[in-house]
Amino acid sequence: MGRSSRLLLAAAVMGVLAASVSFAGLPDPALSSAGNVILSPSGGIPYTVEVVGTEGPIDTALVQIVFSTETDGLVCWCVGQVHPTIEAYTNALGQATFNISGGGCVDSSLVSSPPAVEIFANGIKLAEVGVVSSDGVDDNGFVATDPSYNPNGTCVVGVGDATFHTSPIIASTYAFCTDINSDGAVSLADAVLITDDIVAASSCAAQ
Repeated sequence: MGRSSRLLLAAAVMGVLAASVSFAGLPDPALSSAGNVILSPSGGIPYTVEVVGTEGPIDTALVQIVFSTETDGLVCWCVGQVHPTIEAYTNALGQATFNISGGGCVDSSLVSSPPAVEIFANGIKLAEVGVVSSDGVDDNGFVATDPSYNPNGTCVVGVGDATFHTSPIIASTYAFCTDINSDGAVSLADAVLITDDIVAASSCAAQ
């Protein structure tokens, strides 16, 4: 085999390998998972996006949570929390975990310009979701999509939030804002996620 032929063969092999690596690192929305974004005044409730390609979990993928202009204005953001785009990289398991400080519940079906939030991985859209939080309502019991919603300068998990979340949990009745883990049901698992915030009356100064 002549030198030019060997070079062509090497180039072809490198091209195949590069294509294989690129293909393996391409996020697949059907295989990946991203539930409704979780906010909490304490920033203590983790929200995880799992990025998976045809060859399995994708390491060091850039995950971006992008809040729409409307949703960004509805949410009660804690001072210091970056928004409307929040970013993190996946680990070896393909998981990017966020601890987002804020409050408010935004059902994407109730905003005037859906989607409420978009989730991207390496520039590929994985999902369109809403927002849930331990701080589901303001002091008067209004959710963020209600015109009367007013956090009044503080994102706080108060008595109103405890009542708001407890009722569907006790009755095992589905409620979008209380399905914190986005599994399609309201159960003890959701209660566990918000209990610490409720007990501590978690709060932060709003932006």
